Amino acid sequence: MFRFTIRAALLDGSIYEELRERRETTFHALLSVLIAAAGFGLGIWSAQSGTDAAADRNYSLFVAISTTFTGWFLWALLVWLLAKVLFQGEAGFRATVRCIGVCYAPLALWLLLDVPILGSVALVMGLGWPLVASTFAVKYGQDVDWWKAIVSTAVGWFWGLVILPLWFVFLPLSGTQ
Repeated sequence: MFRFTIRAALLDGSIYEELRERRETTFHALLSVLIAAAGFGLGIWSAQSGTDAAADRNYSLFVAISTTFTGWFLWALLVWLLAKVLFQGEAGFRATVRCIGVCYAPLALWLLLDVPILGSVALVMGLGWPLVASTFAVKYGQDVDWWKAIVSTAVGWFWGLVILPLWFVFLPLSGTQ
């Protein structure tokens, strides 16, 4: 599993053709998202260490983990709709889910959200690295042109990794919703 995740993080385009063909790699993608969700959830949980109610912290942990999985599905769905349906890519929905899933592992850096200065770096890297890796995933997994991969990935990334966590996790925690 870690071989797929490391190759995805190192932007190895050949992995996505392999992910597209091998159905058994769905479990690897699921584990990558689980690691990312745990990192994000624990980062949110530790950021609330000053609150008295343990139930509030646990609820935030649950929402952060759920939001990560929902974002993965939404991102993969939007990429599939754009890359496969609109731009005539080659991969089906399940292959797209696998390709996007292995790109999620850098989100585990969000475990460091509560650490001063390092938390900001982790936030940016956790947002940027999956965006770049998933652009490679769409390019090689769907076998489309670079501009089509960029458009498909950016739309899915924006809704799945920016808007959902912002709306369901960060805004409620800041009290500005």
